[in-house]
Amino acid sequence: MPNRILTEGPVEYFEFLFLYDHSKTPEQTEYWFHPFFSYYKNLEKAYYFQTILYPISYLHGTNYWKSWTFLYFFNGEEKFNPTEKSEGELILTPLFYWGYGSNEKENFFSLFPIYGTIKDKLSWSEIRFFLFPLYVSWQYKSYRAHSILWPLIMWGGDKYKRKDFRFIPFYSSKVHEGKYNHKTFLWPFFQWGSDNLDKKDPQHFFMFFPLYAQKYSETGSKSAYSILYPFSLVAWGKDEKAKAFYFNFFWILFQYSKSESPFLRKYVVFPFYIHYRFGNQELSYYQESNFYLILFGNLKTESALLTSNYKFFIPFWYHHYRYYKQEQTERMSWKLWPIIQYWEEESAYGWKMLALWPVPDAMVEKNWGTYYSVFEYSKFENEDQYFSMILRIFSVRWNQNYNDLNLFFLGFHYKSHPEFFEFTFLKGLIGFSKIVYEKNQRIPLYFYPKYSQLLNPEEKETKYYFHLFWFKL
Repeated sequence: MPNRILTEGPVEYFEFLFLYDHSKTPEQTEYWFHPFFSYYKNLEKAYYFQTILYPISYLHGTNYWKSWTFLYFFNGEEKFNPTEKSEGELILTPLFYWGYGSNEKENFFSLFPIYGTIKDKLSWSEIRFFLFPLYVSWQYKSYRAHSILWPLIMWGGDKYKRKDFRFIPFYSSKVHEGKYNHKTFLWPFFQWGSDNLDKKDPQHFFMFFPLYAQKYSETGSKSAYSILYPFSLVAWGKDEKAKAFYFNFFWILFQYSKSESPFLRKYVVFPFYIHYRFGNQELSYYQESNFYLILFGNLKTESALLTSNYKFFIPFWYHHYRYYKQEQTERMSWKLWPIIQYWEEESAYGWKMLALWPVPDAMVEKNWGTYYSVFEYSKFENEDQYFSMILRIFSVRWNQNYNDLNLFFLGFHYKSHPEFFEFTFLKGLIGFSKIVYEKNQRIPLYFYPKYSQLLNPEEKETKYYFHLFWFKL
């Protein structure tokens, strides 16, 4: 969804130093009270967002859904249905959950750790607790489990073939007849079991923690071994069907993995070099990452929906590129912190000095950046150009195609256009304006230059206004 006005037509623009600006078209509106509040609305897409001291508060939505967050810790979402009661959730992770909807399945309440029910979270359809960790229960379909002093004591199962029991550290059993069978004794020291019992090549494992661990298939086509698990003084394994092999030495310090199906390559000499690639470029899907001394790196993604390429040298330099295949749009930005940042999107681009926020975040820069902006330049889809200097003490926005000019200086605004003239102080404390309309219409013809050219002079009317204390007389 857009986060600024996107149009090929004229835009009514006003700003007051580094404190305030707004942009308007007949279908889009945005207001920015830096950094306290911002609001954007797009009637064509039925989309809107608003912020309060971003990133403290952010809300966005459409006619069908709404989502908001407070410090990305207290969250909420709501879905609207014209024929049924709306449904949604309020979340204060992990203390408070509240879900509501049109049926009992969608209603739940949780006040952690005292008492509550949580639905459709953590891969379970329902989680219940009382004085956590004193008692917890969870379920999915016909499976249900209970725990006292979680995770020490637990039992569960279903009416078919699953049965689980745990009394840590003495003994635990996790069984699904015909699929898997896991056991532990004096956990974590002794662990053994089997997986894929319903497959042609079942697998078995054994661990004497932390000295030795192994996993192997009955045919011997798969095997894995580790000494001093999980720190892996030495670990190695193979999978003949996938044509895969891996070798680890001294835990994360040296890692090597190779697989053909699925395609995988991993090389790690920590912290000097890390390479990871998964997928298949010929099938238009892969993920790749490269790191050098952790600080310098490159992340790539190729999928059916997206092509992306991120380069970075933390914290000084970032270069981000994305191509959205379905929309056929590109977005690119880079930042040389704290000196300058540059962005490019479709036929629009811009740059700004200074750029003090150390990580890429266009919303933070938009809200807070006016307080440290020295120079700023932008060119938009409708050929509008914008330049400002020194905390927006002076700025200008112009469009040669529309003969449109806006000058701003210390609260004074001068606008010159054949069908829209204005000279005001503080946007109407005092001033004068002239606006051309189509007869008996309210929207200025300024917004519709092509349509205005088709009208005869007698089909237009000009109105003159005197501004005093923000009243138009």
